[in-house]
Amino acid sequence: MNMEWQEKYKIGNADIDASQKALFELSSQIASSDDWMTLRPMIVSLFKHMQTQFELEEALMAQVNFPGAQAHAQDHQNLLARLRDRSMDVGKGHMNKKAIVGVTTDWAHRHVVNQDAELAHYLAAWA
Repeated sequence: MNMEWQEKYKIGNADIDASQKALFELSSQIASSDDWMTLRPMIVSLFKHMQTQFELEEALMAQVNFPGAQAHAQDHQNLLARLRDRSMDVGKGHMNKKAIVGVTTDWAHRHVVNQDAELAHYLAAWA
């Protein structure tokens, strides 16, 4: 599954766009690695980075009174809960890389393409 960041994913906020690009790169590294010792810290980093990314987006949505903010934030919470569960498995010594990649793929190919795109459209009209 392609986890490559594309220019069309920009929402129009430099900090959020840079953070999202880095999150795509980390997700891609996880998807392409099979080394347990490498994956474990990357998965911890992935959770922290995704949480920060979502906080940035939610702060921006509040700032501009984005009408879809509640549903967008709820999807963030659902994605984080799924990733948290998989991260906890890793902490217990159970690596389910497929499930972790499933969360990042869902984020990249559904959330970014649909919900983040709606936010980008709103921001473009708002500016």
